[in-house]
Amino acid sequence: MAINNPYAAYKRFSTNPQIDRRKVQEKSNAANVTVTNSSPNPLAQNHAGKLANHYLENAVMTATPEELTLMLYDGAIKFMNQAVVHIQMKNIQGAHNAIIRAQDIFSELMSSLNMEYEVSKGLYSLYDFIYSSLIQANLSKDAEQIREMISLTRELRETWAQAIKIARKG
Repeated sequence: MAINNPYAAYKRFSTNPQIDRRKVQEKSNAANVTVTNSSPNPLAQNHAGKLANHYLENAVMTATPEELTLMLYDGAIKFMNQAVVHIQMKNIQGAHNAIIRAQDIFSELMSSLNMEYEVSKGLYSLYDFIYSSLIQANLSKDAEQIREMISLTRELRETWAQAIKIARKG
């Protein structure tokens, strides 16, 4: 799998949309999810954000195509988890935005496949299934359907991570 511009592909999907942290914290507490905002100082948050972006840029620019695929899986999982939280909070626009970002990642994964290989055809079908399921989940705001796609994406990610380990040994 090759991505033409790895930094642009990952950067496009990695930035967080603005989320009302108080609402997320309230809903997260109810769902036993921890969301912390440890620094009340906006300047410290801005500096930390710049450092995180710089770290991300370096990580993406030095990553192999295989590692970039893992990062894209991680991004898709993150956005789908955000969508579930937004649905629980009854934030329809936030859920929509998060689902669209996850869909964009699967669209990128589909477009980056080298279809000369048989495995790519299978992955394409799987990515297309997830993409289509996310469209349906977005229309109905079905958190359970999104959770199923999270589970499937986690399995894909773990399989991909194992394949990388095996390839590096051989």
